[in-house]
Amino acid sequence: MKKTVLGVIAVMFAFIGTTTAQQKIGQINSIEVLQAMPEFKQMQADIEKSKQTYTKALEGMYADYQKKQADLQEKSKDKSIPDAIVETLVQDLQQTQQRIQEFQGKADEDIQKLQQDKLKPINEKYVKAVKDVASTNGYTYILDIASGAMAYYTEGQNDVTDLVMKKLGVTAAPQTPVNNGTPKSGTAPKTGN
Repeated sequence: MKKTVLGVIAVMFAFIGTTTAQQKIGQINSIEVLQAMPEFKQMQADIEKSKQTYTKALEGMYADYQKKQADLQEKSKDKSIPDAIVETLVQDLQQTQQRIQEFQGKADEDIQKLQQDKLKPINEKYVKAVKDVASTNGYTYILDIASGAMAYYTEGQNDVTDLVMKKLGVTAAPQTPVNNGTPKSGTAPKTGN
């Protein structure tokens, strides 16, 4: 009887070892991959061009502001100029400053939106390539060493979420969409320019 039990245990360990050995784990440096993609380089060039356009416009606005500021300082020292004119110049200077701030905020939003719009197809192409390589080469997991995230995993396999929740006596909250429709099984890191 002891030999039978030991035999069954040995077979179980052999099966567990075989199952574990079948899982193949790879690694990827997403930043290196992205920076090598021509689409990513083009995106960076487009964003830089857009930034330069906004910078030129802002420089013109700043020059106008500085001119108005110098004019205000000069006229506020001249006692022959009525207070109503000086007050009008102060209001004009404040409005110019407000326009600069609004323009700068809008420029930042536009550049961020441009980056998101251009990064989306690049990210989709990257994720598809990672999935294709993983499935073609039998990888169960691919870890992104640049971001510390999981670049790919075989969905549904080895997911212990329900088991842990059961052990804790909790139930899942309603699911909400993540990443605005970006595929769940891998994403490229966000770049902040």
